[in-house]
Parts: sequence; C-alpha cells; structure tokens
Amino acid sequence: MSNPRSEDVGFDVDRILRETFVAEVVYHETVDSTNNAALEHCRGDKVRSPFLVLTSRQTSGRGRGKNLWWSPGGSLTFSLAIDAEGFGLPAELWPKASLTTGLSVCLAIESLLAGDESKVALKWPNDVHLQGRKLCGILIEVVPRSSGMLVIGIGVNVNNSFVEEPCELKSKATSLLDATGRRFNQTDVLTAVLKEIERQLSRLASADPGLAADWQTRCALRGRTVEVDTGKRRATGICLGIDEDGALVLSTNNGPKQIFGGTVTGIWSPGDGG
Repeated sequence: MSNPRSEDVGFDVDRILRETFVAEVVYHETVDSTNNAALEHCRGDKVRSPFLVLTSRQTSGRGRGKNLWWSPGGSLTFSLAIDAEGFGLPAELWPKASLTTGLSVCLAIESLLAGDESKVALKWPNDVHLQGRKLCGILIEVVPRSSGMLVIGIGVNVNNSFVEEPCELKSKATSLLDATGRRFNQTDVLTAVLKEIERQLSRLASADPGLAADWQTRCALRGRTVEVDTGKRRATGICLGIDEDGALVLSTNNGPKQIFGGTVTGIWSPGDGG
C-alpha cells in the first residue's frame, strides 16, 4: 500500500515520514478502531515497520479490558505497529512498553506546553493525565502468530472539548484545548509523540537505568491511597510509586506490595477521609 498524499488526509504525511521513524502511513477517514486496522494490516505479506494507522474519526476505540475510548472530532487517534524484536525489545520487555509509551506522550506534551500548563503525569498502568485529568489512553496488543510485532494504540485529546459534557466526564477528562484555550496542529502533536516513542523505546531496549526514574518522577498516584483490582483480588495501600520492573508499589498493612497488572478502581488523596 502506498502512503497517502498529505492533501488527502488532513495530516502532513510527508512531514511524518521525513521527521519520524515511521516507514509507512495507512490512513482511514473513519475506522472502528485503529488497533483493529493495524492488526489486520499486519496479516498482509508486505509490512514495512514501523507503520502508522491514522484516522480522522474512530467509532469504536478500545481501551483496557472492556473499556471503550471515546474519540470525538478533534481528538488524535492512531496506532503504531513495530517489529519489537527487530527494535531490540525481546518479549520480556513488552510489559514495560505501555509505561514507556506513556512517558513518551508525557515528554511530547511537555515540549508543546509551557509554564503551569505542563502538569503532565503517568497514571499507572496506561494513561497520561494533564492537570489531574485524563488526556491520553494507551492500548498495546501483540499481533497473533507474528514474530514480535506490537501494535501501540494511542488516543490523545487535542482539539476536542469537554466543557459542554456532563459533569462526571468533565471532571475526569481534559484536552489540550481545554487546558490551554488554544488549538494545536495535529501533525505537530503526532510527530512530537512519534519522535519520543522512538527515543524512549530505544532507552527501554538499552536497559537505560534512568527510565524507571522518569516513570517514578511522573507517577500521578504517588502518595495517594489507591485500590487496585488485579482480576483475582483487590489491593489497597498508599502508592509509593512505580519501580524498575514497571510495577505499582503499594504500602499496605502487610508491607510493600508490587502490583504488576490491574485496574485502579479507587483513588483518595490525603485528607479525603475515605
């Protein structure tokens, strides 16, 4: 499949190919899920990695578990497929790819914002928050029956607004537009994120010891009491941060506990009384 022309897709495809490590762009005006489209594309015989699946409108984006990712007009939704093993990422490092991708988004957004706007943090295990509300969601999937292909799905609230949405949603989510009062060029945001993904995955591949320190510095849950549903049980404790294994560390009544996977179901700040 040839790369689409920039004038046909609303993104500067030539710039994306020129400035990032992406080898191919697959564009859909509307798609149910960019991850679904990327997984389907990986079944083809000729896949140039990394390739990017990009859309102007996603109708049924998927999050962790049964969660859905709401993708209104103005949001940036895409999936990046990489040959993980060719990139130097053996399977034992894949569980850390989500946090590393989240860090990439944090760094990219920080580069686009200034001053008090840049309160960007990682919410373990796969979200990015801005000013305490969700800005970005990440879903990483392994391509079935492939030799090390990973699909990294990312949704960033850019020029969509939550101002007119119900209070329940407005209190939990934000966008770059809502946080700053200004609109952003989608290609600027996309290229910034892609450049950081290349840099941070290279750090993961090279076992950079500073990577875990960057996760820890940006941990949105540190110092707060959290409840995590691991699928088998619930764990509650004060968050001590994210360790070098990518685990959330809780201080519990039985001592420190590592949580390697799960869903955060409750968060309380000191003084909440709950």
